[in-house]
Amino acid sequence: MLKYIIGISLIPVFLIAGCSSVKYESAGTPSEMPEYSLGYLKANFHKPVSDVYKATRDAYKDLGIAITEARADSLTGLVSGKLANGNTATTDMQALTEKKTAISIRVGTTGDKDFSYILYDKIKKNL
Repeated sequence: MLKYIIGISLIPVFLIAGCSSVKYESAGTPSEMPEYSLGYLKANFHKPVSDVYKATRDAYKDLGIAITEARADSLTGLVSGKLANGNTATTDMQALTEKKTAISIRVGTTGDKDFSYILYDKIKKNL
């Protein structure tokens, strides 16, 4: 009976061990690895806003997303566009330091996880 109780009590440990975790930095932004939650993909790049902004514009063009809005300064950036299916893709950028930028990607009204990761990967490749 004791073996049965111990065995059952260890199941949650094995389930939790298989889950991935994200290391958070100040302001609650994920570090290194992207995280998708509540329709937004959030990640950090170790590049200034200007570099991430250019890489994002290039990613939109590479993926055939018609850019409808694009603006940036030294602290923030935004690129937004329309996909062929009518959905909107928006990438917000915010400087965390001079050489580190947080991004937030939203595709569609409620979010599209798969396409958000495609866009993220394309931005990352363009950096």
